[in-house]
Formats: sequence, C-alpha cells, structure tokens
Amino acid sequence: MASAPTTSNEKSSPSNSESESESDTEGDSYDDIETTESLSSFDQSEEEDHLSSEDIIEEPASGQLPCQFEIDEEKPSEVEGTEISTYDLERSGLTEYKGILRKLSSLILKTLSKSKMVSLLKDFVESEFFLIDGDSLFITCVSNVNFKKGQTLHFFYIVEQFLHDFIQKEAKFEIVFFKDAENIYFNYPELLALRTILIQHLEYNTDVTIHTEFSNCLSPEWELFLKECYPYFLIVSEEGITPHQTDFLNIFIIHALQKKINIVQSLGIESDVLRIYGHCASSCYLHKQFFEMHEIQLRHALHAYVIEYYQKSQKTEIFLYGHLKLNLGYMQKEIHQNLSLLQNMCPEGADIRSVVCSIACSVTLKLHKKMLHDAQDSENLNTGTGNHNMQDLKKPPTLNEAADLCRMYCLSVIFLQYLPLFQRAKSRIITYIWDRTLSPFLRMLKKCEFFILKQLKARNNWNVNFTGLPDLTDNILWKNIAYYYEIEYSRGLNLGLGDTLMQEYQKLWNTVLTLSGDGDFGGPMPIRTTSRLFLAQKKTSPRGSNQEIHKLGLIPLKAEIIDDYAGDILSELPFLSSDDPVVTSLLKKKEFDELIHWHSLRPLSDDFERTRCNSDAKSKDAKGRKEIQKLHHFYHVFGKSLIGSNRSIKIIRGSALPPPENSSVQKKRKHQKTNAEKFIEENQKRQLAKLEKREEERWNNLSLHIEKEIKENPTSGIKRLEDFLQTCLVKSVKLTAEMVGLDACFKLWMEYCLKPEKESRDLSIIINLMKRIHIIHEKYSELLQNTHRQKLAKYLKYIGFENLAHSLSSQVQESGITKDISKYSVHMGAARFQLTYMGPYLFREERSDPDPRVDHFIPDTWQRELLDVVDNNESAVIVAPTSSGKTYASYYCMEKILRESNEGLVVYVAPTKALVNQVVGTVCSLFTKALPKGLVVCGVFTRDYRHDTLNCQILVTVPQCLEILLLSPHQQQWVKRMRYVIFDEVHCLGGEIGAEVWEHLLVMIRCPFLALSATISNPEHLTEWLVLIKRYWQHVESTMENSGPSQNTLKHSKKQQRKRIEKPSYRVRLVWYKERYNDLEKYVCSLKDNDFLIEHYHPCAALTVNHIEKYGIPLDLGFSPRESILLYDAMVHIWPEWTRMQELEPEEFRCFKNKIVIMRADAKIYEEELKKEMIRWIHLDPSKVNQLLKYLKTQTFDSAETEKQRMFPCFVEKLKEMDKLPAIFFSYNIHSVEKSAVRLLMDLISKQNTHNDPNSEREKKNLYKKLWKAIRSQKRNCAVFLKSDSSARIQRIILMEAEIKEIMKHLKKHGEVPPACTYTDRTAVDNQTLTKILLRLRGTRQRYKLHNLLKRGIGYHHGSMEYKQRQVVEMLFRLKHVKVVTATSSLALGINMPCRSVVFTEDSVFLDALHFRQMSGRAGRRGEDLIGNVFFYDIPLPKIERLLKSNVPKLKGQFPLSISLVLRLMLLIAKADDKEDAKAKALSVLQHSLMSFRQPKIKYMLKFYFIYSLQFLVTEGYLNQNCIPIGYSGLVSHLHYHEPANFVFVSLLEKSLFHKLCIPTNIDGSKRFSNDVMETLVVVLANLFGRQYLPPCVKNLKKKFSHSVVILDDLPKEFVTVVEEYNNRIRKNFGSFLLTISKLADMRKEYQLPLSEIDFSGKDSEDSELVSHLMPGTESRAAVSPFACLSNITDQDLFDIDVINDAMLRTVDVNIKNVPFLCLDKRDKNGRKCPLNGYVLNFYKTGSLSALTSDNWLNMGDAFNLIRSFTLTIQSIRISLSELCKDEDDNVVLAFKQLSDAFKTKLWKKIED
Repeated sequence: MASAPTTSNEKSSPSNSESESESDTEGDSYDDIETTESLSSFDQSEEEDHLSSEDIIEEPASGQLPCQFEIDEEKPSEVEGTEISTYDLERSGLTEYKGILRKLSSLILKTLSKSKMVSLLKDFVESEFFLIDGDSLFITCVSNVNFKKGQTLHFFYIVEQFLHDFIQKEAKFEIVFFKDAENIYFNYPELLALRTILIQHLEYNTDVTIHTEFSNCLSPEWELFLKECYPYFLIVSEEGITPHQTDFLNIFIIHALQKKINIVQSLGIESDVLRIYGHCASSCYLHKQFFEMHEIQLRHALHAYVIEYYQKSQKTEIFLYGHLKLNLGYMQKEIHQNLSLLQNMCPEGADIRSVVCSIACSVTLKLHKKMLHDAQDSENLNTGTGNHNMQDLKKPPTLNEAADLCRMYCLSVIFLQYLPLFQRAKSRIITYIWDRTLSPFLRMLKKCEFFILKQLKARNNWNVNFTGLPDLTDNILWKNIAYYYEIEYSRGLNLGLGDTLMQEYQKLWNTVLTLSGDGDFGGPMPIRTTSRLFLAQKKTSPRGSNQEIHKLGLIPLKAEIIDDYAGDILSELPFLSSDDPVVTSLLKKKEFDELIHWHSLRPLSDDFERTRCNSDAKSKDAKGRKEIQKLHHFYHVFGKSLIGSNRSIKIIRGSALPPPENSSVQKKRKHQKTNAEKFIEENQKRQLAKLEKREEERWNNLSLHIEKEIKENPTSGIKRLEDFLQTCLVKSVKLTAEMVGLDACFKLWMEYCLKPEKESRDLSIIINLMKRIHIIHEKYSELLQNTHRQKLAKYLKYIGFENLAHSLSSQVQESGITKDISKYSVHMGAARFQLTYMGPYLFREERSDPDPRVDHFIPDTWQRELLDVVDNNESAVIVAPTSSGKTYASYYCMEKILRESNEGLVVYVAPTKALVNQVVGTVCSLFTKALPKGLVVCGVFTRDYRHDTLNCQILVTVPQCLEILLLSPHQQQWVKRMRYVIFDEVHCLGGEIGAEVWEHLLVMIRCPFLALSATISNPEHLTEWLVLIKRYWQHVESTMENSGPSQNTLKHSKKQQRKRIEKPSYRVRLVWYKERYNDLEKYVCSLKDNDFLIEHYHPCAALTVNHIEKYGIPLDLGFSPRESILLYDAMVHIWPEWTRMQELEPEEFRCFKNKIVIMRADAKIYEEELKKEMIRWIHLDPSKVNQLLKYLKTQTFDSAETEKQRMFPCFVEKLKEMDKLPAIFFSYNIHSVEKSAVRLLMDLISKQNTHNDPNSEREKKNLYKKLWKAIRSQKRNCAVFLKSDSSARIQRIILMEAEIKEIMKHLKKHGEVPPACTYTDRTAVDNQTLTKILLRLRGTRQRYKLHNLLKRGIGYHHGSMEYKQRQVVEMLFRLKHVKVVTATSSLALGINMPCRSVVFTEDSVFLDALHFRQMSGRAGRRGEDLIGNVFFYDIPLPKIERLLKSNVPKLKGQFPLSISLVLRLMLLIAKADDKEDAKAKALSVLQHSLMSFRQPKIKYMLKFYFIYSLQFLVTEGYLNQNCIPIGYSGLVSHLHYHEPANFVFVSLLEKSLFHKLCIPTNIDGSKRFSNDVMETLVVVLANLFGRQYLPPCVKNLKKKFSHSVVILDDLPKEFVTVVEEYNNRIRKNFGSFLLTISKLADMRKEYQLPLSEIDFSGKDSEDSELVSHLMPGTESRAAVSPFACLSNITDQDLFDIDVINDAMLRTVDVNIKNVPFLCLDKRDKNGRKCPLNGYVLNFYKTGSLSALTSDNWLNMGDAFNLIRSFTLTIQSIRISLSELCKDEDDNVVLAFKQLSDAFKTKLWKKIED
C-alpha cells in the first residue's frame, strides 16, 4: 500500500549521533538546518526522513547576481573575502529585515484567513486569463498525499490532472516560474531536478504558455507584464516548502494584492464535474498602503535572499560523506563534453531517458572514482578516534558498488522505455527502502540530472525526443530490481531478462562505458558484482483503508424505471445472487423500534403542508379573512406603484382577446361597411371636429404663458410645453404648439448670442431647438407646408447647418440672407452636433400601427412575436436586454388564461421572494375577475409562507416550492391544471446554488412555458435542449393516449372540441432581441485632495489588442452616439494619415450626410463601421490600436477605503448637482449598505444644524415648553368643564385650542427640512399616502431607523430585511419620493426600480459580468430616462475593464442528481395517484439534464450515479428491493437540502444518541433542558447542517476572540463513532461501486497523460521472466488509474475517501463531491486540516449577528441567511420528529422545540433604534 509522505508540517529531527557530528566546513548555518528539516520529506524518498543537513556539507563560492535590483546595495563582487565575511553579510542582510517579514507574514495570514470559497471560473473564463505560480503548482503536486516520491510519471499525472481540469472548463491561464526561485532548491537536487523536468515538459510537450524570463516578482519586466496582461487572479501557495520560500511567496502575494489582483490558495483548490472552487482573498487598499510603506525594505529583504541562495547555487565544491570533495564545476564540464560526444554518437537524435541516464551514470561514476582516489591521497583527514564510527556510518560505496547501482538504474530506464504502463502498473509492492548511506550518492546522481537538463535545453542543434521527460525515473521500479538482485538472485532465483530488453540494456551500458572512458566499471553482465546491501527493510503502515474487498456485484433490484432508464448498462454489470450474504442481510433489517412510540413508516406531511399558511380565501376564520383582505389591499396599492393608477383589466370569462389586425377575422370584416358602421364613422368625425376645436381653445389660452415662461426659464417652460403635448390629442394643434416652441427657442438663442459676455456657450437651447425640428420634421411631415419648411431651413442656416437648410428648402437660398449670422452658429457640423449632444433624443425606427391585443402602447415586431407565441399556446425562450419590455408578454399570457376559464392555471416562477412580492402586487392591481366562492385570481407559495396556493388561477412562487408541488404524489391533479409556466430570470439555471431545481422544473412540466432572461450568451443551445424535452413529452402524450381507455366521443362533444383547440403546442421558439432601448454611459470616480474626479469612461478603454485578436469586440459592448464621435476623434489623433479618415468623418459618412434627422439606426451603423475599422487596424498596425486604447483610458487615483466611505455623502451631493438622481448604490456587504445610508442621513442632519439659526433651537425648546403648558392647562379646563357647565370655561377651551394650533404651526415651521438637506421630492407623494405607506413598517425590526431615512429620501435594500420593509422602500423609490437607495444584489434580479444612475460602491469576488449587467440594467429604463448612467466608485480600473469586456456566461447546466432527489423520485413513483405520469416525470428528470445534452459520456456517468444511488438507498434501508420507500425515507427527503447530513442525522437518531443527550430537568412541572445540553445539541447539528469551512491558515492566526466561537468544536465521541460507522459503510459501498463499473472506463485514454496526451500503452514484454516476476499483478488494480498504481496505490485504496479523486479511473467521471460522505477531518492537498466555522454556536451563545461578521468573517447578509437557513432546518426537523413520534412529551421532540424557539427568538428579536 502507498504511504503518505511527510509534509512540511511533520518535520523530522536528526538523531543525536548525527547532530553531534563534527562538520568539515563552516558553511552550515541555522537556515541550512531549518531548511533541510523542512525539505527532507520532499527531497528524499519517504523512508529517509531522518537525514540531516550534515549529509551535504558545502563550501561557498562567490558569483554574480542573476538580476539587478533598483536599490543601492553592495554587489557580491564587492564583498568577496573570507568565507566568514560572506556569511556575515548574508546573516546581517536577513536579520535586518526579519521584523518586516514577520509583519508581512501576519498581514498575509489575516488576509488569507478571511478568504472565501468561491467558484473560480465564473464569467471571466472567455475574456481574461489568470496566472498560476509555477513553484506553487510544484509545491501543490509534490506534496499530494497520494504521491510517492521518486515516481516521476505519477507526479506528472497529478500535475496534468490539475491543469487539465482548468482547461476542460475553458479556463485561460499562463504559468510563471521565477528564475530566482530555482536557487532555493540548490541543496535538494531531487526537487531541483523534478522542477526542471516540470518546466521543460510543459514547454516541450504541452500547449500551456510558460514564462521563465522573469527574475522575481519585483523585477521591472514583471511589472510591465502585469500592466500589459492584467490577470483575473493569481493561484499561489500560501506556504512554501521552507520558511524562506514562504517569505518569497509572501512578497509575491503582497505585490499581487497591491496591484488589485486577487489571490487564490493553490493548496485548497477543489473541483467537481462542472466547477473549480478555491479560497479567494480580495485585494484592499491596506495591501497597497503596506507595500508602498515597506517597498524598499521588501526589496532589500528579497535582495538578501537572492544573494544568499545565489551564492549557494554558485558554490563550486561540496563534500559528500564528510570527506569526499565533489567539484561541481568539473561535473558541468564533464556533462558538456559527454553531451557533445553522445551527439556525435547519435547525430540522428535520441530519447531523453537514454540521454539523461547514460550521461548521469557515466559522469557520476567518473566523479565518484575521482573522489575516492582524491580521498586516498588525503588520509590525514578525519583521523580522530572518535570519528571512526561516524565514518563507518557514512561509508561511501566502492567503485564497483556504485557501478552496480548504476547498472540497475540503467536497467530500470530500459524498462521505462520498453514496457507499457499496463505492465508496469502490476509492479509488486515491497517494503524495502534504500540504505541511508546511499543518499549522498543518489543526490549526486540527481544533481547531475539537473545539470544535464539545463545544458540540453541550450542545445538547439540536436533532435532529442522529449516525450519521455515525464517518465524519466521510477524509484520503486529501481528498488524492485535491486531487491531481486540483492536478495532473490543471491538465493538462487535466476530469471532471464529477455532478448529485446537484454540487447537494449547492453547497448545503454556500453554507451555509459564509452562516455566514461571505460574506467574499470565492468561490463553489462553480471548486473550485480558486489554483496553490499543497498536496501534495508522498513515496516510501513498501510495508508489506505483496511476494508476487505468483497465479491463484486450489484444488489438485484426490481423497478420499471431502472430498466427504462439504465437497462442498457445494467446488462454489462455483475449482480449478486439472491443467496449472497449482502442480499440476505437486507431482509433481516427491521424498522427502528428501540422506543415504542417512534414509527419510521408513519407518513409525514409534505413541505407544502408545513409552510406557514396565511389565511386564504377558503378560510373559515373571520380574523384570518380580514388579514388576507388587508394583504390584498396592500398588494393592490403596491401594484399601482408598479404599473400606474390607470391600468387595470377586468376579466370576463369567455371573452376572448381581440385578434391581431392581419388575422382572418379582421380580413373578413373589412369586406363591406354596414349602415351602422357608416353611422358610427360619421359620428366619430363630428366628435373629432369638436375635440380639435376644444384643443385649439386650450392651446390659445396657454400659448402666451408658455412662450413667456420659455423666455424667462427655458427648462420649466419647455417642460410645460411638453406636458401639454403629452395630453393633447389633436395632431394639427400639436404641430402649432411645436412651432411656437421652436420660435421661442430660436429667439432665446439669438438673445443669448448677442450677450457681450459669454465664457462658454450653453448649448441646451440649441439642443431643444434641434429637438423641436426633429419632432416637426419626422412626426408631422404630412402637415408641413412650405412656410413651415422655410422657417425650419432658416433656423438651421442661422445655427450653422447650411447643408441641412439647403436640403430642406432651396427657396431660402434664393431669398438670401445678407447680414452676418456667423455669431449664431454653433461652429460644428450638423452630424457631429446631433451625435455629440442629441444622442438620447435620436429617433428609433418604431412601428406606428397599433396591435389590438395591446392597448397601452404600440409593440415592436419582436414583441408581437411574443403575443403570437402565447396565442398559439407555444413555448418560447425570450432573451432581451433589461428594460426592453419583455415581461409584458407574461401578463398577456395571464390575461389569456384568465379569460378562457376558471380552471386554467398560470405559474410564475421568480428567483427571489422580493420578485415574488413584486409580481403578486402587479397581478393584484392589474387583474380583477369574478370567481366562484373559494377561488381567487392570485396565490403565493414561498418557503416562508403561502396563501391561496391551490385555489388560485395565477400562482407566484419560487423554484424550490414549485418543485415540491411537482414531486408531491398527491398534487398531480393540481399540476394538470397548469396551462403555462413563466420562468423569470431563467439564467439562474447557470447559478451555483439551487440551479439544478430550475432544470428539474423545465424537464418536468408538460404545459407550454415562457423563459425570460436578459443575460444568456448561448440561448440557441438552451432552446435546442428544451425542444428535445418537448419532443419527449409529445411522445409521452401520444403513447398515453394510444394506450389509455377509449373515450366516449358523443358525450361532452363541445367540451372535447374546445380542449382540442386549446391543446398546447410542442413548439419552442427563440425570441432574441439584442438592442438595449437606452444607452448606458459609464463614469469612473476617484478621490483626490478631498474632491471627486468623475471622468467619462469610454467602453473601448476596457479592451486590449490581445483581447480583440482572440475574442473580437464583445457583442454587447455598445457605444452611445457621443462615444462613437469620441472614438473617431481619438482615431484621427492617433493616426493622422489614416486612409479612411475622410470617409468616416461624421459630416461625410453615408448615413449622416445632409440628413436633417439622424436616426438611432444610423448611429448604430456608424458604430459598427468604427468597430470594423479598429479590427482592420489590428491587421495593419497593432501598435496603433494599442496607442488608441491607451489614449482612451481614464486616469484614476486610489485612496483608503475609510476615506472613500467618509466622503460618500459628498459624492451623493455631487451626483445631485449633476442631476443624476435617483440612483441605486450597490454594495455586496449588508453592513456597508446600512452604514452608508446612515452616514448620508447624519450628514444631512449635520448640514441642517449648520444652516439653522443658532437661536432656532432655543426658540424651539421654548415652543415645546409653551405647548406642554398649554396642553396641561387645556386638560384642566376640560376636567373642570365636565364638572360644571360654564360658558366662560367653554370660551377658555376654544381659545386654548387655538393657541395650541398656533404653537403647533410654529413648531412645524421649525421642523421643516430645507430642500438642500433632503433628497425627497415633496411633490411626488402627498402626506396622507406617505403616512399610509410608512405604517407598513409597524412591528418590523429597526423600523425607526428606516423610517427616519425614508423621510429624508434615503433607503436601503438587502435580503436580510423583512419583506414589508423592502416593499416600502421599493414603493417610495418608484413613486420618486426616495432618490437614494443603497442596496445589495437583491435588487439585481428583475426588481422594478427604475433609476437614472447606478453606482457600484464596492468591489467583490461576486461582482462578475452577470451581476454587473443585471445591476447596471436598472439605470435608464424604458419610458423613464433617455440615457442611463453607471458610476464606478471604489472599483479598481482593471476590474472595470474586465466587467465591460466579459461576455455573459454560457448555460452549461448543473450536476442534476443527488441521492436525496433519487429517493424523492422513488417516493413520487411509489405513492402517486397517477403512476404513469409520475414515471414519465422521473424519467424526464433522469434523461434530460442540460449537462448531459449532446454529451453521451456524461449520460453514461449519470446512469452509473443513479445505479449507485439506488444501491446506497437499499443498503441503508430507505428502499426495499422493489424500490419502494421504507424506513425514514420521508424524514430524509424533507431534509434533502442538506445531503449528506440528512442521512447521518437518521443514523444518529437510530442509535438513540439524541435520546441519550437530551436529558431534561423538571422546572415547575415542565421539562426544560440545561444550557450544556442545548450547546452540545447545537454543536452536533452545526457539524451536520451548518458546515462552512475556514482556510487551514486560520489556526495559525494569533487573534484572541473574547468569548466568541470561531472554530466549531468537534462532535462528541459517541457521535463521532456513529458517523465513522456510517462513513465506513459509504466507503465500502462506493469503493465496491467503483470496482463494479471500472470495466466501463475508456482504458485507451487511461494510459494517456490528460493534458499532453502522451501515450504509455504498448505491447507487453512476454519473453522476459524477470519482468513477469517483478510485475506479477498479484494486487488488485482494476479500478485504479495506472499512473496512480506507480505509487503503489491499489483497489484497496479506493475504500479511502481521501484517495478516490486522485486514484480512480478518470474516464469514469464520478466525483467524490457527489458521494454522501460526511468528512469529519477535511484536509487540503498538503494534509492541513480545514476547520469548520463556529458561527452557529457563536450565534447561539451571543445572539449577535455582528459577532459573526467581526469574529467569524461572514458579512452580514451571509450571516443572516446562514442562521435563517439553520433555523428553518431545525424547525423542519422538529415538525418531522413530532409527526413520527406518538408521545408529545418525548425528550428529543421537546429539545428540538426548545432549540427551534431559541433560534427564532434570537434571530427575529425586535431591535429598536
């Protein structure tokens, strides 16, 4: 068995005898010893850990540094002298900076401790590469616990698996190896050689880009590289093999962090079938501050390290065995000569293994001979008596013994060359190790190997085959050969080598002899000539599981679904017989009956019944009905804020929607007019004439006032004119009004131009003038007369657009204008002016013909296609940008179903509860319908609450809840009512959490659907998958119809006919609209000298030449018209000789030339031409494009986060001045969201206090005193009046009441907030409505804080708020009362909160391309703003670039199955009322995963997983052999969110551990549980259901946490025992399963390296008796990767869960993450333990979410959601246990009730401000 290697955390110490030995030189130092101890386990075989640094004693030599640093430091050449002086320099250099390195280490440790486990390859896969530090890659793979040192091929398999996993998931990365890092390994030749092989293998045999040209991370070349190719993140190890290497890595990490590059820890990387995860640490200003403060010291420290290690690497002599002097210079010279000689011998080329082996052996033997000879001439060394024992201990091999070693080494290399991996994988396992006295000789061999590889790389004139590089040596094979010749051969076992192998071996050894000059080393045979023992026996404890491998086979199961789904592979798999012990043991399993009142077979309520039900329409409770009425009333008010107060549809059953105009019904009606129609037409004409007259009168009354107001205040005057035009219904009157507005604007411009003092021209007047011209020319062209045209032409000529004037009216030219009008000109071309200043006003080519199906707007062509989809009962994938108007199709669909019948059902699936509430509000206010008693229009079902779920016609829900209904065996009739399902934000199908549920819904529904999204980059792929699903259901329907009983066609014939007409279509359309309605302009904000610099950010500034060459310009990287002009001007500036400059000049461009009204489509054509030209420039001269993109870049200034937070109110004020409010400010931290809002409020209050009169506060206090006295006096008067009816008293009461009112009036004046100290729009919402809305906050947490914020026009929005609070904020923002909202991404998913600007205030690893598009889509929504604005505040410039140029992610699907899901499917099939329907659903889920679409290999893998799941459920007692659910299957299925904790929980319950734990105490006659019991219960449940891992480095953090629990306590021992028993069963089952399915692997690929695809298969050597003896294949290795077999891993190791992922056959593709194993001791690749976060226990003890943010490194949102989820889990368990148990007084049930109540109280406690 393979044994785990010793890691850097398991250092071995030298023995006393060695530590006391006398050194021969003064070269050893503290750091040498420390380093050797750390590296010993890596550089030696795993059995040689006890060697100390004394085995290699070196003498230093001087040399030049490999790189120059930008500091004033003495060069090595200037400090040459005695050995001690060099040593002193190195010591002083390192000691001086030890303090700063400790500080750096502490900072890095704190940073990495706060890192979050995230999916690494989210949305930036196709747009940006990341970097992998080569030495970190080396450390990660060489420290893999499954790798045996010396097994080179297995090492490269691990490396290639690591890299191939990234490449397979479309990652783009490059690897960097720093030159200076090589010197660290100088004392450790095995690692040095292996690192060199790794670099050369990646360069020669793979397509991975490798960088070896950089000296270190502080070199200028590296700085330039980072600047040009900014990586998304850097994968680096946080720990080096030695402390000094850790310092190197720390400097590398801080340098990257200060460059705003995130860090991913290489040792903690995990992966599954679809994703790669890693602990990601984000950059912050603190890192930059630290680096800038200590940069010089860090450079000096690195410099000192480079000096030290470079000095070591340049040493010319080292001592072996204490007295043999090895001259490294002579070694390199010999290697050079031998390489030349070998090249002459084999000019046609050679295999790398032969080259390295022959030269290494020849040079090593030659040098060894020389060292022995020199030692004999120096017998005076070490003559002391005390040293003889040590010398014997370190006796070097004789020349013949060395030759024997080399001969066996050569034979092992021949085996590598000529034996296939299939045969080598059968190698026998021996427990012998190299004798420790051989270690120096073996190291000399490795040192030689390193120099050979370095010199070979410099030779470019020799054809060497490098494919053998990854298989250069096999230490175990070498030892096996040595064992045979040393022990077995000496005992008389004489086996033939075989002719072929003998010939090749003799050839190789003869080459060695030739190269060594025939130095008496003996011939090729005999291989062993000496008797010295090279091997020593050592007992090694088996690393793998001791699990016995039972007879392979599956338990026979009987179920139709198994045959239907996986029958094709079952025929190839073995089954156990019915009398097998495994099968017979199943029959003996009993229901858990240790406690009589527990019944595992007792049916449980489903999740639907458990969800809290707000009283619905069927409720008999009067109070409940009143509550639901209040709720519906609020939804109605809430909905009005969404759709406006004028839109409401009353549904009349049976009334069909009007058909489109081109329908056959409309065509028939146009045939001939009836008399009635003629009468109606005449009447309409009369009404129109009256309307025209009335509108003319209205305009005549307003025109003079409007004209005057435009002159005095252009902004308000133009607004008043446009308000009139919006309400005017007569076109001729509108034209008159437009002409008046045009005249007023022109006169205003003339007056403005005649003013003598103008610093800069206010072009807003001209913009309004041109806007009027555009409208008049385009919208009223049929009403224009010559006088109108002449006037337009005149105005155009005056403002300098003479070409437009001429094209409009040539008569103007004839009349002539003699006076000088140049002073009125804008001095700009007409096209340039329109593009630069009128972009938001440019007309779109919109349809003017109304559609009778839509009455409130004229739909575009693509929107009409959506209506057609619904009319035809078809399905559609609808992809259109945010704010484009795609959602209205959903409500058209609802209206259609409501009109058809009272039975039809539409289900609206929204991803979040916030969106659910929004849709419910819209539906409640949009539709009213008279329904039979007990039925309602709209119902809700979320995880927290439900009402009218089963008795509504429109159900709004979240995916998980709809899945509950679809998988419920007794809700099938309800499901059959579904006529349409609407999936909003369907791109959640590609998310990380809960995405598989979206898949399940899409594959289980039979009815048509609408799938809406704004952010899918591969909708065609999604549509094709959905088409396949619909075909499946079409086939199911036809099969069921044909097989079902005949229907009585005479009965209910009309009903049947209607059903046939309404039969759903199985067609799926793709409606893809790509153009955003409004442009988005981006701005970058930075803080400099307490002022904000807000610079426009051109989209092209995000691009690089490299990106354009590889991926082109992103499809959705659009320009506004103004940005197109900016790009053109930049292109002219960069390349004045540009050939197409004149052609693309705006005034000359074909779409703009002499065009009065430039359309938006024209601007888009111009934009596309400029993009094409940029791409053409890349082909002509890439440097020009590089200059262009640099020219467009914006300069930013960085500042501390605290400073930016402090200045946040000033930034909001700046936006207010720029008229960019209302705005949403996005952050990913709930604490920051609330803090920013409160900071803004405090700033407004401070400003108000500053502006107030100092005497105002005193006067206010006096008024309050007066008011208090008046009220007291009034109370006395009233009391006296009640006793005696006095008219004087009445008079006094009246006067006092008047006085009180007067005082209140004065107080109100004092309390008024000045407009400058609030963001509210007081005209938007009246006081009565505002009060009514704010009352909604009553009873909510922190209501006073939110109330005060909202009164000032400020709000915040995040997922941890109560839904009432979110609704209030959303309503007031939509009503324009609130202008500033700070929010998390909870607002990103479809929430209707239109704003003018979106601001990103905080960077986060979760801010990716998808979230960016969702969030920025809130700005400039259709019908609200002409243009949207996006501001980046405190976002690094490289991150901005990445967000803009990254494509939205492709939907690739999720791993669709889990064991819990399989159990739920079996429950559905077993318990369903309609078995055929249930089976069809289950088959659809199993067969149609998006991940397996067009992936037959993955389909096979999923079938295997399904079979494994069934086998697991049967063996664990949740299914019987007929796949009928038994035992605690109901309880497990209820906890399906928490697999595998649900299965472990049942195991603990069955063992009665909870009953043993939950011992109550009686308090006042009731059972209560002590705090100790409760805390232990929390620890157990947190270990099961609250598993959040921390990085391993947390344990090293020396932070004291008062009373907080940071790391979760381990499970109690008795619980650990049960969990281990459970895990052992999992190991056994899964290991057996892997063995069973192993024969289905693709063995051809199994013998290829994953990345380089080098093939190690071949023909077995059958004529060699020795090979057959050494590789007998006695151990079972059928299911293990042949590469892993080289490290002595066998099938037995597959029962060790830590080995599986590295050892299993990779083409089987089952991931360990999908196995229900509860890891109690999770470790990273280096074997370090990953502790569990103790946030649950910490919250239970402290009741504080804030403690979780400060001590447990969770942000507030995550903390709230995690605790909430944990609370819901406890509640679900409590309900399940109470249903399973007859005894209501059961201790476990009561304990869970007490715990559930405690968590609910702590979480939902009222927090008053």
